[in-house]
Amino acid sequence: MTPPTREETMNAERPPHNFGPPPFPPPYPAPGQFPQPPASYPKRTSGTTSFGRCLLASLVWVGVTLVISFAALGPPSSGRALGQVLGGMLIPLLLAALTTWLFFRRKHTAFWILAITALPAFVILVFLVTAARLAGQQ
Repeated sequence: MTPPTREETMNAERPPHNFGPPPFPPPYPAPGQFPQPPASYPKRTSGTTSFGRCLLASLVWVGVTLVISFAALGPPSSGRALGQVLGGMLIPLLLAALTTWLFFRRKHTAFWILAITALPAFVILVFLVTAARLAGQQ
């Protein structure tokens, strides 16, 4: 009797193959049948931050300022007073958005980071514009 060859010993260790259909379907989709992502996913067209996003991030602080001032001082007495308050925040809004955009214009940044970055610029600019307006009244 001859000893088994190497191939015979390797084949003896392997289980028999069944080339028939599997007893149940695979738990994954067939190749090429992967589901498409929903259309609601945002599509990033570029890797930069737009000025509009920085403007919206600064606009968050205009809303916070209005809520705090209305809670502390009450509603404005007239539409003219509300217009003066909003007009006084227009220049700080635009300059805070500009400074935020200058920092992040070359990379895509999350909105909350833009909003937090716009806060110090907005607060400082509101104080400067208010001080300039009060100095001009005297």
